[in-house]
Amino acid sequence: MGSCFSHDESLQQDLTQSFTNPYVNQVHEITTKDEFNRFITSPETQNILILCDFYAVWCRPCSQCAPTIHKWALNEYKTNVIFMKVNVDQNNDLANEFSISILPTFVLFKQGKEVFRLPGTNLDKLKKEIDRLRN
Repeated sequence: MGSCFSHDESLQQDLTQSFTNPYVNQVHEITTKDEFNRFITSPETQNILILCDFYAVWCRPCSQCAPTIHKWALNEYKTNVIFMKVNVDQNNDLANEFSISILPTFVLFKQGKEVFRLPGTNLDKLKKEIDRLRN
């Protein structure tokens, strides 16, 4: 006799992962310095690599990188990397605090500390660093 419940493993895996950490499996648009600090210092994020994409709407290279970053957040790194975006035009305080002078600039954080920075669009190099640091 069969069970009346479906045993779709991929659905079960997706449900399990979505309850693991509310910060993963999406790209968070950070709008304030306080919000940024909450992400970086939250106990739920301390053991997870955080990628912060400093960008501007008018920046063509930023727009070209965005689809890849979004794809990573929803696929390859959906359970073990937190993705954030900071619009430097709307968040001057954060841009200044992190001395952002080239767009895009990608900054990786772990346990509340910056562990890697990549100005520019070398996404292959960024992916290698994510793979190295996420475990």
